[in-house]
Amino acid sequence: MKTLDRCKAVAVAVTAAALSMCFTQSALAAPAGGGSWDDLGTKNVYYFSEYRTKTVQSSGGDFKACITSSTSSNATYGLYEEDAESLNSKLVTTVNKASCWVFRDIGAYVDGDNDRAEFYIGTGDDSEMVRVHYYD
Repeated sequence: MKTLDRCKAVAVAVTAAALSMCFTQSALAAPAGGGSWDDLGTKNVYYFSEYRTKTVQSSGGDFKACITSSTSSNATYGLYEEDAESLNSKLVTTVNKASCWVFRDIGAYVDGDNDRAEFYIGTGDDSEMVRVHYYD
C-alpha cells in the first residue's frame, strides 16, 4: 500500500508541475496588445486638390479609419497610400458613407526605409468631412 500511495503522490506532483509549466508558457507566449487597436490619433481635414487628412503610418495588417462628417450624405471616401519620397498617392480602395471602416490585409503597401505604409482618407465629394480617427 505504501508503494501505491507513493506512486499516487509522484503522479500528482508530476501532473501539477506539468500543468504549471503549461500555464506559464501560454501566458508568456501571448503577444503584447494582440487583438487590440493601436490609436494613431485624430487628423483634421484640409483642402489640397481634395478634402483630405495628413498621412498616418501603418505597420500593415489591418487598418481602421473612423470618418466624421457634419452631413449625412453617402459621399465616397478613398483610402490612399502616399509614397513619402515622391509625394505620389495611390488609391487603395473606396467606401461610401462617413463611418468607421476596417481595411484588411494592407501589408502590401508597407515600403520605404521606415518599413511603414503612409495612409490618408480623402474625398472630392464631401466638403463637410471634419476629421478622421485612425487605428492600426
